[in-house]
Amino acid sequence: MPVSHPSDRLKSEIAAEIATRGPIPFARFMELCLYHPTLGYYTRGIGGGGGRDYVTSSGIHRAFGALLARQVEEMWRRGGRPDIFQFVEFGPGEGRFAADFMREATRSPAFAAALRYVLVEASPALQERQRSRLKGRTSIPVSWADEAGLDARAQFTGCLFANEVLDAFPVHRVVGTPEGPREIHVAVRDGEFLETPLPLSGPALERFLAESAIALEPGQEADINLAAPCWIAWTVGLLQRGHVVVVDYGYEAEDLYVPERRRGTLLAYHLHRTHEDFLERPGEQDLTAHLDFTALRRAAESRGARCLGLTTQARFLLALGALDFLPDPSVADGEGAREGIDPVEAIRDREALKELVLPGRMGDRFRVLVLGVGDVPRDLAGLSRPWARGEETAATAPLSPPRRSPAEEREN
Repeated sequence: MPVSHPSDRLKSEIAAEIATRGPIPFARFMELCLYHPTLGYYTRGIGGGGGRDYVTSSGIHRAFGALLARQVEEMWRRGGRPDIFQFVEFGPGEGRFAADFMREATRSPAFAAALRYVLVEASPALQERQRSRLKGRTSIPVSWADEAGLDARAQFTGCLFANEVLDAFPVHRVVGTPEGPREIHVAVRDGEFLETPLPLSGPALERFLAESAIALEPGQEADINLAAPCWIAWTVGLLQRGHVVVVDYGYEAEDLYVPERRRGTLLAYHLHRTHEDFLERPGEQDLTAHLDFTALRRAAESRGARCLGLTTQARFLLALGALDFLPDPSVADGEGAREGIDPVEAIRDREALKELVLPGRMGDRFRVLVLGVGDVPRDLAGLSRPWARGEETAATAPLSPPRRSPAEEREN
């Protein structure tokens, strides 16, 4: 008897849960689609930036990991050069970032000697690929841990890092009605999933709407990520002293919950195409929504951390020296062929770097949030103005991203 496809099995399990408890909040549906213990999109190792459905910054150019290593080396150096400095990467995907980071870190022998690299990965499939990629490629101690293992450790000095992780946390979809906000649930009819608006599923959602002063017009939707602020508060609590760095797409609350964004920001990614058929192909497509950086900052500050800066990925990487990775123009023009350098590869390399830092590309769409715990310097290199160093930092010059129409948002 043929074995059914994992997506069909997951669909059956979700339908069975709905039959038992009634319609479920979309956040629960999204959780099962992405993180079901054996059938989820990320658990099975489909997600992770490997290129099937999307590519992360670390998969585009080695400069991303190398430049983050430069920033973390400064954190270690200006933090008193502790003998042990832990760098914890959440959602390390294929392990490319880790390889690029540690390759650059070894350029500073003292930093490399202090560095302990920890990868937090729930997917057995992805963890195996990470181990294969990193095996024998670095002398820096590397280990894997889960969140429970981090909880069991004493508070430590170091840096916690998450690149395109929080955007895939389950979101509650709330829609405005004349009677007040309602939450989109997932029900089953004739064997197919469908959306249905019901009362809010819990007091935490009600509190978030009140704290953020979110007032939705009739028909306006918003994606509420309750898990991300909780995660931020948890990570801050892990540190005795150090930093939390989040790289992801999102906005401040005043730019996120605007009436022009009628459908919110939730998107499905499948084979490098975006769409809004969120209930299709459970476990076979990525589901993501833009972050609320105001809520993340509020959660961090509630645990005693400070927001050191919120800037674009382009500004952050340029300030750290992204242009150092541009190939010699003469190579791209063909002159390098005489020295055995492939000019076509040089052009590809240059175009990949442009994707990270040029206006209108990933460099503009992604934000970098830097939080400080304990007595840490505020004026980090990555938060300085790349074109006017020393005049002001991104921390003192608030970022005001241009608003896009819902159509533009979906295209991005």
